Amino acid sequence: MLERSIERVTRIPALGPGFDGERHKAALVIAPDNLPATDPFFLMADDNITQGGRFGAAHPHAGLETVTFMLNGSMEDTGGRLEEGDVEWMTAGSGIVHSENATVSTGMRLFQLWLILPEAQRNMPPRVQILRRTEMPEHTEPGVQATVYSGKLGNAAAPTKNAVPVTLVDIRLESGANFASHLPATYNAFVVGIEGEVEVGATAEKLAKNSVGWMGPMGDGDSLLKLQAGDKGARLLLYAGQPQNISVVAKGPFIAGSQEELAGYYAAYRQGKFPHAGKMRSDD
Repeated sequence: MLERSIERVTRIPALGPGFDGERHKAALVIAPDNLPATDPFFLMADDNITQGGRFGAAHPHAGLETVTFMLNGSMEDTGGRLEEGDVEWMTAGSGIVHSENATVSTGMRLFQLWLILPEAQRNMPPRVQILRRTEMPEHTEPGVQATVYSGKLGNAAAPTKNAVPVTLVDIRLESGANFASHLPATYNAFVVGIEGEVEVGATAEKLAKNSVGWMGPMGDGDSLLKLQAGDKGARLLLYAGQPQNISVVAKGPFIAGSQEELAGYYAAYRQGKFPHAGKMRSDD
């Protein structure tokens, strides 16, 4: 069986000014400038709030999926509330308006990932899936707790609908714990250190908090990713997905296959043709 190894390591940059004033700090975990290396992951932002209150304004998306992982705190908008550990998986598809009247708590931190969509699904009807941490399947073994938000890990399979095959797992390891995860060898994958330190892959590359380790596709079949926690344990997020190997153009909140398609998104939004995400999701 093919065994994964870390091929390159990056770090989440120091937080800088965000889009919502002095209380909002942000950094790019994945910059949108090297899709061949990050495919199907286009970008990922690390958003942090020092003082709660209104956050941003309603805005559109089209041609992509956003995956919002609430690391700390909470966020609420017209569609409901996301608590720590919850994930909003929003497929923008042909177009959607998002984050209406959003408010956030002091100390909120979230990761927002943008996924490109396959050409055949890029203009699919939009949908919103709310993945509650308390409802997600878990894979457990001695010293290991893995919450599966998308894809499959061991005997835990998430019910999440995917346009692009994606695995998303929150992995918590006790001190010195070992864990091995199976992934399709065709997937591009990365892990983000959230707490502690972990040795990753066949070369036991050490990843600490705010480090990002990348593992490219390996061919066909199955692959194995080995993890071992350091003395203080570790928490990491594992993202893996099937590369789409397509060319895209991006501008603002839209990702398209051509400049003409991009112009069509802008025209449809200006004409009020995008539905509102708040009407597609609600609290349980």
